[in-house]
Amino acid sequence: MRLLSKVLAAALLVGAVAPEARAWEPETTHGGLAEQAALGSRLHKRLVTMGFTNGLFEPLTIPPADAPALMSALKLLSPTHGAVPDARGRQPALGWIAAGAALADVPAAHGANHFFDPDTGAGWRAPDRGLVDGISDRVREAVGRAKLPARGVPAPDWVVARDNPFNVDAFLGQYAKAVTAATPGERSRHMAAALVAAGAILHTLGDLGAPSRVRGDEAAHFDQLGAGPDDLGSRFERIAALAYGRLGVPPPSRVVTRTHLRDFFTAKDGGGLADRVAHGYFSPNTLPTPTRIEGDVRPRLVRPRPALPARLNLMAASRDEGTILRDANGTCLARYRVTHSVLTFSIDDECMLEQLAVIVPEVAAYERGLLDFLLRGELNIAAGAEIVVSGTGLGDGTVELVVEDERGVRTKLASAPVAKASEQLASVAAPAAGARVYAVFRGVDLLGEPIVAVGAAPLAAR
Repeated sequence: MRLLSKVLAAALLVGAVAPEARAWEPETTHGGLAEQAALGSRLHKRLVTMGFTNGLFEPLTIPPADAPALMSALKLLSPTHGAVPDARGRQPALGWIAAGAALADVPAAHGANHFFDPDTGAGWRAPDRGLVDGISDRVREAVGRAKLPARGVPAPDWVVARDNPFNVDAFLGQYAKAVTAATPGERSRHMAAALVAAGAILHTLGDLGAPSRVRGDEAAHFDQLGAGPDDLGSRFERIAALAYGRLGVPPPSRVVTRTHLRDFFTAKDGGGLADRVAHGYFSPNTLPTPTRIEGDVRPRLVRPRPALPARLNLMAASRDEGTILRDANGTCLARYRVTHSVLTFSIDDECMLEQLAVIVPEVAAYERGLLDFLLRGELNIAAGAEIVVSGTGLGDGTVELVVEDERGVRTKLASAPVAKASEQLASVAAPAAGARVYAVFRGVDLLGEPIVAVGAAPLAAR
């Protein structure tokens, strides 16, 4: 219970999301992305294996008295968005992962840890004074109230940072306890807590699908989006919410697999989500610079990628509406126009919608891949006169076995250290009584990545 309270309550101090760090809309886009990742992943089957027989639709309960700060934060969300438990603190497993995705920006300062520029390795950097001076007095007042952090932890580091209450270690700890805890109520609380952490981790990765977050363009998050003085953020991310809501978020575009957690964010082969988005799209303040039409027209690029074609269609650009710069797949990257002999680039709403149609399914694919990575550990149990636990791809760690009786109560049967590359993890005599046996490995895989592996099997009648 202490660990549950520490993970869920310590950092869930209720506060509004800081305007400078607002992500994909938490209750709509992020909730939808997390749900699509969960629906496409192995989570449903894994929950069933762990004893949650309804899988993603298993009701899980965190009693409000156990996590008052969490419940206070959840009250900030709209019940219509599928992430708010009932008065008992109960909702389906799928709702808890959506809740974690919605709450990753609470408290507000955590939102600054959802940026990462793969070209520089930097996270959030507060915009310089010149950029802030260019916005309205009303926006500057809101920025002042937000108390902008000067620096943020880069997103790939934040998901493993010790001061992140929803880090990978918190997920793995709660996930393991969801198997080994004694009573169904305790296991329900731990599984809900694990899913909240998983949803927050997915949120952090998913934010890197927005070009401004991976191109050092923090100033793009100061757009005045509505009439309210605090309604600031990225127009790109607001359009995503308007276009898809929560239920309209598309499913993953493909299967993304990686062998290291960090590779989902950024990888040497350029296959991380941040790499692909940073090098494939412009953001509002990293467009090619305005260029006077004279001689050989070569607009200066703020970043080397995406690159411009060898020749631009300046005749088409001279029309009132200009013309469109597209990538190799035909997706709009920017609109360019020639006005008074000056070539300028911009990204209008129609162009953003084309980009979102490609980017959002890719974000869902990376989130699904990351969730499957967190759940990749699987054990095999042969239960007869002896209970033999085996697994592949595991390094050093500890395996624990518990036996469940007819009431659903689990008691410890045995535990043992595991040496690297041992395929057989444990072998113990079967208990005299019990209905089912569960095993949990906690340690690292053969590549040194933290892992929890689980397995279950019925006990033979005696």
